[in-house]
Amino acid sequence: MTVQNTHRSYLGIAKEATKGTPVTPTDFIPVVASKLKPVDLIGELYDTGLRGSLVQNYNYIPGRTHSTFDFGGAVFADTFGYVLGGLLGDVTTTGSTAPYTHTISVKNATATGADAQPTAFTLTDYYAANVRAYAGIQVHEVSLKFTSDGLLDYDAKATGWASTTAATPTPSFSSVLPIPTWVATVSIGGSTIANSVDGSIDLTRPVTPIFGINNTKNPYQVFVGALETKGKIRFVMEADTELTRFLTNTQPAITFNWSQGTGATATQVQFTTTKGAYVATMIDRSKDFVEIEVDINAQGNTTDAGASAGYSNIKWVLQNAKTSGTYQ
Repeated sequence: MTVQNTHRSYLGIAKEATKGTPVTPTDFIPVVASKLKPVDLIGELYDTGLRGSLVQNYNYIPGRTHSTFDFGGAVFADTFGYVLGGLLGDVTTTGSTAPYTHTISVKNATATGADAQPTAFTLTDYYAANVRAYAGIQVHEVSLKFTSDGLLDYDAKATGWASTTAATPTPSFSSVLPIPTWVATVSIGGSTIANSVDGSIDLTRPVTPIFGINNTKNPYQVFVGALETKGKIRFVMEADTELTRFLTNTQPAITFNWSQGTGATATQVQFTTTKGAYVATMIDRSKDFVEIEVDINAQGNTTDAGASAGYSNIKWVLQNAKTSGTYQ
C-alpha cells in the first residue's frame, strides 16, 4: 500500500437540492490541514443480558449514525460566504457585474409552516486514500479571530449525515488571496478608531440530530436553533472610553470592515452588530502599555435583519465575484 501525503487533501462544497442527498462539489474551500476534522459517529448499543458470567457486554450492535465536520483556516472573501450563509441562511445579492455584494443575516420566517433553516451543504473530503461525501451538513458554529499582525482566521463546526464514498472531483480554486487583519477599518459607536489590536467574534447555534423511527440509521433531520453572537475586543487603553461604555451600558454599534482592491476584483468582509452590549471588561497591565479587553454579547435588533425581516444580532457584507444564488 502507498502512504498518502496530507497535503494532497482538499475540501469541496455544494448546496443540496434535497437535504441529506449528496451532490458533487461546485466549489472548493482552501482549509488548514490541522483544522480539517470530519468524524463519522455511530451510536453504541450493547447486549447486557445476564448469562451467568462476569462480563458486562455480550454483543455490540451499531446504532444511529451522523457526522461532525470541523474545518477552518484563513478567511478568503469568496469562499467564506459558504460558511456564513450556511450558518445564518439569509443572503441577498446585489450587482449586475463583479464585484457582487452579498448581505448575510439570520433567516427568519413569519408565515405558518415556513422553513427557517439554512440550506444544507454536501462537504466532499478528498484525503488521497479515498473520497467521502458528508451530506445534510448544517453549519452551527463560526469563530472569527483577528490579530493586528496576522491573517484573518476562522473555525467552523458542522453536523450532518454519515459519510458515503464519492467520485473523485476535479478541484478548482480561485485566485482570491487571504485577508491580512491590518487592512480593516474599525468603527465603535459611529466613530472610526485605531486602537483595537485583536479580538474574536463567535456565532453559535445549538444543533440537534433528530432521529425518527424510519428504517434508516441517518437522522430524520439535523436541526439548528437560535443564534447567539459573542465576542472579545482588546484595545490599547488611551482613556476610559470603552470602560465607560461598559459601566453605562451604552451598547454601541460595532463594525469591522476588511476591504481590498478596486473594480471587478475588489473584495470585502464586514460584520456589524448594531447593539454590541459590553458585558465584561478587564484592564490588562501585562505589557509595557495598558490595554482593556471587552467581552461583547450582541443583541437582536431590526437594523441587522436581512430580507426575511424579524431580528438579527449581526449582519455581514461580502464583496467578491460570486453571483446571486451561490451561498443559499
